[in-house]
Amino acid sequence: MNFLAHLHLADHCQSHLAGNLLADFVRGDPYRQYTPDVAAGIRLHRFVDGFIDSQPEVRAWRRAFPPHIRRVSGIALDMIWDHYLARHWLAFHDLPLAVFVRQAQKEVEGFGETEPEDYRQLTQRMWQQAWLIQYQQVGSIHQALERMAIRRPKLSSLAACPPFLAGHYQELEHSFFILYPRLMDASRTFWLAHKDNLLHPE
Repeated sequence: MNFLAHLHLADHCQSHLAGNLLADFVRGDPYRQYTPDVAAGIRLHRFVDGFIDSQPEVRAWRRAFPPHIRRVSGIALDMIWDHYLARHWLAFHDLPLAVFVRQAQKEVEGFGETEPEDYRQLTQRMWQQAWLIQYQQVGSIHQALERMAIRRPKLSSLAACPPFLAGHYQELEHSFFILYPRLMDASRTFWLAHKDNLLHPE
């Protein structure tokens, strides 16, 4: 799952939005670097990533990618899941997407702890260029993959992913509607089961 899904799941669990967004930029034990509510959000994000990667539908889709782009299939899938979430947003949240994004931006920008510079630059671009709103258009996902391929030579094969995503658009959408409610339930269950320990570590 990508930025929009992590923000949505954080909101769904009433977890720290900035912590969930920050997680990909934090290595090691988050409790040594951030306050417990932020660190708990990072832990929720890590649970989400591990859970979705373990699902049989995701594993099957990764195997379905052609060999020359299979290494980056996880990134491409994370992006297309965010597209389906944005496109069908009102099936999963009471607020319109634009309202949710404004509220999330306000909370994330109010984060008062240390931010890695690459995270700060990325989130500035994300808000300024309205990525989360643009995710409603599948062409924006394709363009984002192509931009990542240019910026990060090790991920250059991402530029070849859009034709595969386009060719399996409806089948991927069907998988999303199976996976995402399952992920929402699993995230809420994880959060409720571990919330006290996550927010009040010994």
